Amino acid sequence: MKNDPVEDYILKNERNLRVAAAVSEAWLAARGKLISGFLDRLDARLKRQLKGWKSEHNGADFIVAAYPGYWLWKPAWEDQYTVGLQCHEYGERMVMGVTREINHIGKRPFNEKLLSVIKPVHSSAKSHQWWEARVTLREPAPDWRKPEVLWRMHKDDAFLVAVADQLLEIARTSERIIDGMARKDWKKK
Repeated sequence: MKNDPVEDYILKNERNLRVAAAVSEAWLAARGKLISGFLDRLDARLKRQLKGWKSEHNGADFIVAAYPGYWLWKPAWEDQYTVGLQCHEYGERMVMGVTREINHIGKRPFNEKLLSVIKPVHSSAKSHQWWEARVTLREPAPDWRKPEVLWRMHKDDAFLVAVADQLLEIARTSERIIDGMARKDWKKK
């Protein structure tokens, strides 16, 4: 039978147990602060390139809430489309692409042209109920729950650049098509 060294350390004495309890209580808040800081830096970097765009993110709830994300859109797309980065399975899988707000756009058909301009850049792009084009993020890391990935988010500018560049590429590739989709007078069905 194999012993868990961390568990053995915690159970060794009362002091170690107290340290473990304190770390456990602080972990979620510390992780939330780290992720929120990353998303704020990501937002600032993207908005320097995408003047006039709006955004929001779930910040500290990232990796804790159901389907949290970072969303970026032009004002004319409000309640219709966003370029997004979303956390699935509490950070085990990250996805990005162009979302569709089906609660506002109803049964508006998918735009095959939009998917076709994203596929050359991200061959795995697929349409999905809430996404015009959704891609599973592979780089800079597919699983954002791991401590080494969280540390890279916190300290490694290359991590930030990799995520920002991919979102920027999707935004620029799809912008004109989404502009046209958002202007059409679709009726919610």
